[in-house]
Amino acid sequence: MPRHRRLARLVSTLAALVTLGSLIVPAACRKPTDPVRGALDEIAAAAGKRDAGAILKRVSPDFRDLHGDTRAEVEQTIRRTLASYEALSVRLSDVTIDRKEKEAWALFRADLSGTPTKLGGLDTWLPRSSSWRFEVRLVEEGSGWNVAWAAWTRAD
Repeated sequence: MPRHRRLARLVSTLAALVTLGSLIVPAACRKPTDPVRGALDEIAAAAGKRDAGAILKRVSPDFRDLHGDTRAEVEQTIRRTLASYEALSVRLSDVTIDRKEKEAWALFRADLSGTPTKLGGLDTWLPRSSSWRFEVRLVEEGSGWNVAWAAWTRAD
């Protein structure tokens, strides 16, 4: 085999090993995700993708909010809100989780920013950013940790 082909093969093999190493090392160094925090992060990511179905997968069938609204009522609110934005970003902070055996309470701040849709003039009155304080109760169900109760208020 000519020398330039051997050199090219060596370089491509090294590149493959470096690429593989760059994928394996970060994965091995990551801390295991708390499943309750993971469920909250899934909900925030789904909101950012404006994916109501993915959010609702993390809402318990027995959901109630502070005002007694059911899962069906909150589903309508989620779908309306997501449809009102062309783009949306959700960042969670100040997350605290108090876990029991099959239940967890989480407190956190959610900062939302986005581009309201221009349809019907929504962009003239919907906020481009807002911050909210949430208190949620999650329960361990067949599909993981799901929100069974929630309350929220505007953050200062």
